[in-house]
Amino acid sequence: MKNTLITCFFIVGLIVGCKKEDPIIPLEVTGFDKKTVILMPSSRWTLKVNQRATIKTSAGSATQDMADSLVYTAPSTVGNYRITVKSERNQQDSLVIKVAVTPRANVLRPLQKGGYVLVFRHAAADVGADQLGSTTPEWWKSCDSKLARQLNATGRQESIDIGQTLRNLQIPVGRVISSEYCRCFTTADLMNMGVPTQQSKDLTYYVYEEAKRYANTMQVAQNQPIDNQNSLLVIHAGFEGTLPTPAPLATLNWSDAAVFQLVQGQAPRYIA
Repeated sequence: MKNTLITCFFIVGLIVGCKKEDPIIPLEVTGFDKKTVILMPSSRWTLKVNQRATIKTSAGSATQDMADSLVYTAPSTVGNYRITVKSERNQQDSLVIKVAVTPRANVLRPLQKGGYVLVFRHAAADVGADQLGSTTPEWWKSCDSKLARQLNATGRQESIDIGQTLRNLQIPVGRVISSEYCRCFTTADLMNMGVPTQQSKDLTYYVYEEAKRYANTMQVAQNQPIDNQNSLLVIHAGFEGTLPTPAPLATLNWSDAAVFQLVQGQAPRYIA
C-alpha cells in the first residue's frame, strides 16, 4: 500500500478543502553502480535522483538542480570521502556514497569493471641478500634472510596497504600469481585479495630462463582470462637480455605496478 498524505484546510472549524499529496516513494538514483566513486581532484560528478533530497558531504560540495540531478564537486585534496543523500520527505530513507579522490582516477576507475592485469614489483625488501651460488635446494623459495632477500617492515606494511586500497576502491581481483621468491609471494599474500597466490617459474628471477623472463612475464599476463575480474602479478625488476621498447616492467620500483588492459587476440595494452 502506498503512503499517501492528505492535507486539509480549516476555517473556523469548517473543512473547506483537502489536497491529496503525492505518495512517498523510495529514494532511488541512476548513474551510480553502488561502487566507490573514483574522481580526479576538483572534478564534477552527476547522478540522477528520483526526488528532492537533502545532501551532506564530508568534503567537497553537492547541489541538486531543478531536474533533481545531484552535482558533486570533489575536493582538491586526495582522500576518501562520503556523500549522504536523504529523502526530504522520509529522512530514514538514505543512501551513502563512498568517494575516492586521486589524480590516478582515470587509470583506476576502469579497473572496477575487470579485464586488466596489474603487474607489481614486490614491496620494499632489504633484509639479507640472494645467495645466488647457494647449493641449498630451491633456496630462492626460503623465507630465511640468510638465503634470500626478504621484505622489511616497510614492505610488509606496503603490501597490506595496497590490498586495503584495492578493496576500498572495489577493484575486483580474481587471480594472484607471483614469483617463487618469498619476498614476492609474501607481498601477494599480505595483500589479502581473497584468492590463493599461485607461484610461477615464468615470473621467477635468475634461476630459470633469465634471458626470457621479461617475455615470459608478459606471456603470463596475456594468458589471463578477460572477464569482470582483474589479475595481479608480483614480480622482480632487474631484467637481462633483449627488452622491448618501451619496457615498463624494467623500471618498476618496489611496490610500483604497471597496468595492462587485456585485448582479445593481442598483446596486453600498456596503460600506465
